[in-house]
Amino acid sequence: MSRIRRRLRRDAAAVVIALTAGILLSGCTTNVVARSDDFVVVSAGWGDTLGGLADAFLGDPGKLWVIAEFNEIDRVWPGQQVVIPLRPADPAGIYRNGYKKVAILTYHRFVPGDRECDLLSVSGTTFRSQLEYLRDNGFTVVSFSDLADFVEGKGPMPRKPVILSMDDGYKSVHQVAYPVLREFGYKATVFVYTDFVGAPAALNWAEMKEMTASGLVDIQPHSKTHSNLTLREAGESKAAYRERIREEVRNPTRAIRKHLDIPVHTFAFPYGAENDVVLDALEVEGFRLGATVTSGGNPAFAHPLALRRSQVYCGDDLVAFAKRLDVFEGMVVP
Repeated sequence: MSRIRRRLRRDAAAVVIALTAGILLSGCTTNVVARSDDFVVVSAGWGDTLGGLADAFLGDPGKLWVIAEFNEIDRVWPGQQVVIPLRPADPAGIYRNGYKKVAILTYHRFVPGDRECDLLSVSGTTFRSQLEYLRDNGFTVVSFSDLADFVEGKGPMPRKPVILSMDDGYKSVHQVAYPVLREFGYKATVFVYTDFVGAPAALNWAEMKEMTASGLVDIQPHSKTHSNLTLREAGESKAAYRERIREEVRNPTRAIRKHLDIPVHTFAFPYGAENDVVLDALEVEGFRLGATVTSGGNPAFAHPLALRRSQVYCGDDLVAFAKRLDVFEGMVVP
């Protein structure tokens, strides 16, 4: 346990002693023992869960890891005293021996069961085994919105954070990957290019709406045509090129807002290619993040419009998969 975390836990204990006039509720519900600007201390009631406490006191059930890691627990039981930190202890994730990074995994297509796959496909059986690996080895699946807060200095990350992303918007995301995500309760982001939407092999808006309604799947833009946005067409003027790129960004952004009524915040560059014209178009539309296809993890000081993502391939076994989970950069301090 770090020196900062030990100090914070001592501070939390002091809150329990100092604030003796807690707000007492019935024995069957959460008992708020003490409260300060930095902590809430509760005695858990019947039916309380980490997710429920995170929803009640942090405003997001997905932040259950904040409570779990601070108290070093994986569940709560009636009568247990639980400290809920209201402010992040280490928002940048920087320690004496290194710094935390967020791994972003990128998938494309999925095939059912154990069927044969090509390079950019993953079987449903393999996908399930990869999510089992994340669950069994202490990884926490987070979202791009969480990552935006992290790189903007507004929120912390769990010990081993991972984002699941899926490019292009293939129908197999809904048919194969989505049921597995529901099984594990893991979130994923699907980057779609709008010229592909509704094609025989592609997702349609009804399928995307079904998945977003679950709270597990986020849909974000991947351009209009999936062309390399840094390349000017033959004979294209600078002004025409700039306007075409603005449409490549604007079209999927407006379509997602129209059909799904969800926030648009992250843009995945086709082929990972971007330049000043592309980034200017993202700024006009108010994007917080941009995602490349350069492998590696993302520390708190990562450039928000040049996020690294690691591709998952058909032939990856769990050893290869584990190597893509770049969540900590060790450092030796003289």
